[in-house]
Amino acid sequence: MKHLLFLSLLSLPFFSFTKPSSLLGATGKITMLRVHDVGTRYGPPQDQIDVEAVIQLDTQPGKSFGFQMRNDANALARQGMLALLRDAFIHNWTVRIDYSIEEPKKNGIILRAWVNK
Repeated sequence: MKHLLFLSLLSLPFFSFTKPSSLLGATGKITMLRVHDVGTRYGPPQDQIDVEAVIQLDTQPGKSFGFQMRNDANALARQGMLALLRDAFIHNWTVRIDYSIEEPKKNGIILRAWVNK
């Protein structure tokens, strides 16, 4: 019985080595915009994100942010985000993103993006 209790405790979430992801925001100019094939992922093995569109911001050195471009319920919103981010990159506009990331990782998932006039 002691062994079962020990194994059950090891599977609890508080034994995780990373902090849970939290919603954060960032503002800056896009210094890198990348779009690649589905399933190729981005980042080193210990910090990969399963995304197809990736940006980097001048105010967040060493960090990357991305989102999926899948044919699902979010397809239209994400096509719009990519178009907005592409225009911001071309015209050097300042963008704002909300993203989730697991600390201490450097690559996060974009939930929304916008520009202000």
